[in-house]
Amino acid sequence: MTALLTTILWKWPSARYHVWSNNMLMVKVERFCGNPDSSIAISVLKLYSALALCGHGAMKLLERKELTAKVVQSLGKSHPISVRIEALKLCRHLMRSAKGCSMLTSLNCEAIVQEINHALGGWRSSSCKRIPQDQIPMVIEACRTALMTRWVGPHHSFFWANKIDKILLDILIGNCITKNQTQVLLSSENLLSLVSDNVTSAQPFIWDILGYLAAHCEEDFHPKSKGKPLFLDILISCACLVATDMMQKGITSLPSSVSEIEPVSRAVLLMVFSPCKYVSSQARNNLSDMVKPFGDDYLQFVLSSLKVLATGDVSIVSNSLHSITNLINLASFSTLPEYHNLISENNGVEILSNIIKSCLKSDIRVSRSSIASHLQCCWHDVEEWEGDDIILFYSLRALSQLIGFSNLVYDHTKESSNKHSEAQELISNLQYILSSTFGRGPRWFAAYILSFFGLYGFANKLGRRMEKALYEQELADVELLLMNGQSYTVHGAILAARCPYLLPQRESHIEERKLNGHHNELEIGHHREKLIHRVRMSDRVDSDALFRILEYVYTGFTLVDKHLIKQLKLLSKFCELKHLSALLQKKQLSWGNAGPSFDLTVVLNPAGHPFSDIILEANSSERVTCSFSLCQLSQPHMHSHKIILSSSCDYLRALFQSGMHESFSEIIKVPIGWEALVKLVHWFYSGELPGIYPDCRWNNIDTELQIRELRAYVELCSLAEFWCLEEVGEESLKVIASCLRSDQRASIGIVQFATKLNQWKIVEIGAQEIAPSYSKLRVAGELEDLDEEVIDMLRAECVRNTQKSGHKSV
Repeated sequence: MTALLTTILWKWPSARYHVWSNNMLMVKVERFCGNPDSSIAISVLKLYSALALCGHGAMKLLERKELTAKVVQSLGKSHPISVRIEALKLCRHLMRSAKGCSMLTSLNCEAIVQEINHALGGWRSSSCKRIPQDQIPMVIEACRTALMTRWVGPHHSFFWANKIDKILLDILIGNCITKNQTQVLLSSENLLSLVSDNVTSAQPFIWDILGYLAAHCEEDFHPKSKGKPLFLDILISCACLVATDMMQKGITSLPSSVSEIEPVSRAVLLMVFSPCKYVSSQARNNLSDMVKPFGDDYLQFVLSSLKVLATGDVSIVSNSLHSITNLINLASFSTLPEYHNLISENNGVEILSNIIKSCLKSDIRVSRSSIASHLQCCWHDVEEWEGDDIILFYSLRALSQLIGFSNLVYDHTKESSNKHSEAQELISNLQYILSSTFGRGPRWFAAYILSFFGLYGFANKLGRRMEKALYEQELADVELLLMNGQSYTVHGAILAARCPYLLPQRESHIEERKLNGHHNELEIGHHREKLIHRVRMSDRVDSDALFRILEYVYTGFTLVDKHLIKQLKLLSKFCELKHLSALLQKKQLSWGNAGPSFDLTVVLNPAGHPFSDIILEANSSERVTCSFSLCQLSQPHMHSHKIILSSSCDYLRALFQSGMHESFSEIIKVPIGWEALVKLVHWFYSGELPGIYPDCRWNNIDTELQIRELRAYVELCSLAEFWCLEEVGEESLKVIASCLRSDQRASIGIVQFATKLNQWKIVEIGAQEIAPSYSKLRVAGELEDLDEEVIDMLRAECVRNTQKSGHKSV
């Protein structure tokens, strides 16, 4: 039965929801996981793998601790190879995301890594020089599972502790290294032949695993030798040797396939840029020595071929695919100082800048999984740190290493210089990347390159809205006092979210302004001034530097003059603004790092309550527990901050400044339900409106629940018209449209509700979804509650549909 069910799930993926959401069925199936009968155990593991291909299904399986414990046990060497292979596959599917990897490894990280390592290298216990044929499938599957190294976590230290470098090396060249052979192998040309003689199907995975291990290696990591061969050294040499051999062949003959070159070239790239000083120095030294005989010729060949890509001809995919490996290798060469002059003389920076421009103009996107064939069954549906266009990513990666030596940086401020217009165009393109969704990696490198032009930070739409708050004096509640008598009045809510180290930490740092007998506020004319917290700054703090810090805190971006760099390095470090500090010190972000985010939602928690000055009250009778311990309101509400609300909403800004009775009220009654209010406030504080993904869960929930979820977005569309929130209205409309197109069951209910709120765009969208079933619904009497005007729209839409399809109207 489980085998039949697995077949059904592979053929009809939408059926997965009905299996993983059936708790009684899942409990019964779990009893057979780890069954002594291997055929039953395999069948159950295959069923779980089919379920884990659904992201929600994977999370449900991971929540069952007893089940995951049984799966980990199935990895053990006491089980047949066929069972271990299926257990490895299941683990691979469960760890397709960082969250899944974290959840599974939290159970018993060391045991999981040990079993993966044993599956990779257990064949060596029989003194075999090469992997036995019957164990190759398990080794390949273990390689795929070991790609969990792409995620940050404690599993990296366990892989090193279990000698992953020796295991990977043995798979590459065979179990043939002894202490006496080490120097011979390192200096002999036999090393390359040993690599080519072993299991070639495993090599792409080996290179990826090695690259990820290097990318996430600690800065002070060093392999322990104790008189033993340094297997990591040999492994690094192997990667560099294979990569440089392919480089040399590419000059004089047709290059190898991209899927063969890319993994090893990428591994070398990740090693030369590794945060680990030992790994990066070993990789750079090896690369430098190995390319000496042909390095100049190869670089000229690469730069010449990239000129074609730089002309804007990115759409020639066959050319651009090989250009990817050229870009990767150029980025690796950029770490070798002896080639900087050659790259500069051949206009390397200008070529990369033009490729970036071409990528932004082109609709062609080349993702890594589209060229790395070994990943097709592993991680192709997981978002890569590189983004969905690796041509753009590797161009930025190479440029980030070379921009510091370019005349573009030195001449960009001279308007008479020929480089001025080129630099301005590059800056414009980089700023566009920052403000778009190109992936975390491309955005980081764009920011890093911009820092050489004095532009620091990560521009974003919420930061742009908050910029006006920096100059808003009326709602300020914190005053930063400098020793020279200058001061800046700022907002505690924004500092609490973005830079709490600038807030008063002790009572001795706080001075309260109490005038006219008012303890917490000062009334002047029609305005109220809050309690002001005064913070005295050190005499070493420069006023201009402090303002740049504040500008970064409020907007996520700042323009910095060279004479302020030293002061800003100290201030950003003290304030623990780690991403700004990294940019100022020209430190690269580690591979896979999430990067900065501009998010103020933390002040919706108790940390922001001391600065709350307004309450948003929902039009709802639901009982909601308030996190503010002193609050006694029974109506659903959220404690908010006028400065954040007014920066994103001109209507509220005008209301707070109007001097009318409502401007003094501590509560604003918002004419929407609780669910809609929660989404609205999240948009105010994060810049993103929470959405609904029309996936298997959405398509299978009760219709009434669907309607309830979508009603919140209909209410937001209505409020957006009144409060002039165009972006909220547009995003809400997109959510409603995508959900109704995915599942039409809620269309009638939403059309009916939208009619009451005069949301005719939503009514039109709903009518388009209902129209094909108009006749059946009319006969069934399901349209009786709709207004005549809406029924006329449905009838007209039905006629248009029948005319388009060429059928006669009934």
